[in-house]
Order: sequence, then structure tokens, then C-alpha cells
Amino acid sequence: MELDPGTPKETTRTQRRRAETRARIVAAAERLMRERGVDAVTIHDITEDADVGHGTFYLHFDAKADVLRPVVDRLADRLHERVNQVTRGAEDPALRLATGIRIALRSIVGDPLWNWYVFRSGTPFRKMDEGMGAPPVEDMDRGLASGRFRAADRRAIWSFVDGAMTGVLIALDEGRVGDEAVELTAEMVLRSLGVDAPEAARIAHTPLEMNGPRCDRR
Repeated sequence: MELDPGTPKETTRTQRRRAETRARIVAAAERLMRERGVDAVTIHDITEDADVGHGTFYLHFDAKADVLRPVVDRLADRLHERVNQVTRGAEDPALRLATGIRIALRSIVGDPLWNWYVFRSGTPFRKMDEGMGAPPVEDMDRGLASGRFRAADRRAIWSFVDGAMTGVLIALDEGRVGDEAVELTAEMVLRSLGVDAPEAARIAHTPLEMNGPRCDRR
């Protein structure tokens, strides 16, 4: 039996349409959840905004909660893009790691979707790094491999960094510390990785062109 030469193109077109429909659903979910809050948005709201039927929604997702994974992935991608923009392609892992910490802390506390994911979704803090994505760990690994950072145990130092960020996030969310804690956290992380104190302070306090909200809630 001869294969229809049009089949590969049809498959590609079908896959493209499917991807476009899925992207519309995710974009609608993010837009509505940002406006109304995650818990207030229903599947009906999402399908209406995305202009798709309920059946189409369930071709891509089993439940509303399943839409949140790609939404968080989009948030993480934007966060990493922001780090790249602010560092202007700099290769210094110390600058990239400190910048990533500062942008991540402010984004999570100031953005309603990030805030919900971290503080209200029930996701264990130990799994937060999965939502954040790989780049912060990659920056640390590059620094260790190049000698820019010094640490006897990679896992131990990353656990320390992860724990420091978690503690500061909680304190920021509860209003127990102000915005200055963001730069101090980045500085202390660099110092824990062997960066000299004056240089760590300079890198961590380098002005960022950030348009996001500040963290001071007191």
C-alpha cells in the first residue's frame, strides 16, 4: 500500500494546531488566574476566554490543576529570561547567581501567581527548585567547576542556598523583613561560596533595572 505523501504535512499541521490550542488555554488560564486568583477561576472560565470547548480542554488537561504546571513553567522561563536581560549575557557565575536570587525573590513575593504557587499551592518547599528550573543550579555548578566558587560539598552548599532563599521568602511574605533582605541574601550566598566579602557586597548591590514591585510589605 502506498503512503499518502500528504500525511506527514497533515500530521505536522495537526500537531501545530494542537500546540496552538494548548498555548491558548494556558495563556487564558494565566491571564484569568492573575486577574481573579487561582481558586476563583473555573474550567468554564478558561474555555470561554480561550474560545475552546470543554471537550477540547480535556484533550489537553485532566483538571484545572494540570494547567498550573505549564503556567509555572512559563513564569520560570520569564524569570530566567529576565536574568539574561539584566546580566546582558555576562558569563560570571557570581553575577548571574546573585542576580537570579534577587529577581527570583522579588518575583515570587510580588507576582500573585508565583506567590500562590510557592505559598498557597501546597507544593513542598523542597520541590520549589523544580518550579524554578535549572539555571540557578547550573550557574553554581559553573562557578564551582571554574574555581569562581569554593565548596567542599556541592549538595550541602546547594541545600544551604535553597534553605536561605526559603527562609527569606517566608519572612518577606509575612512582613518580618524588608526589601533590603533580598540583596543581603544574595551577598551572603556569594560569601558562602567563597567570594570575598567586599566583592560579594558589590555584586549583590549592583543596581538592577527592575520594574517589578518591591518586597517591603510592612
